[in-house]
Amino acid sequence: MLVWARVAAEGGVCPSCGGQSWRVHSRYDRGLADVAVAGQPVLLRLQVRRFFCDDIDCPVRTFAEQVDGLTSKHARRTSPSRTILERIGLALAGRAGAHLAARLGMAAGRSTLLRLVHALPEPEVGTVAVLGVDDFAIRRGRKYATLLIGRGHPSPPRRAPGPQGRHAGHLAV
Repeated sequence: MLVWARVAAEGGVCPSCGGQSWRVHSRYDRGLADVAVAGQPVLLRLQVRRFFCDDIDCPVRTFAEQVDGLTSKHARRTSPSRTILERIGLALAGRAGAHLAARLGMAAGRSTLLRLVHALPEPEVGTVAVLGVDDFAIRRGRKYATLLIGRGHPSPPRRAPGPQGRHAGHLAV
């Protein structure tokens, strides 16, 4: 499904200084992949205007208009489409996530899903009530590591920083 659209606003707001501008520099068509409708992929063709920034002190001379909640700089997907693909990537990761996305009409490769997941900010780590500790050998007799697992916390397990030896002194409370 192909949807042609353009912004109805008369002017644009400079992302650098926040000033209003009505002087149009140019127009161009921008292609954005959107959320699928009834399993059919949706391509949004948005006519975008570039504006001149009239503020002399602003480092930006021209800027492209953005639609809040729909577009972001240099993005080829809408914000809702990106959010859905991030959630699929978090739930299923690579190949399985790519298959589900294709079934839903949102083509994305496994590398794309992993890249979206890696770009997400780290979740806030709070106080851990129960901490699981596991020592294991990466190379038996040569290199050891400690794995810390916070029970009841959604974050993935992490390797403990510290010396290569098997000392639990740094874990004592």
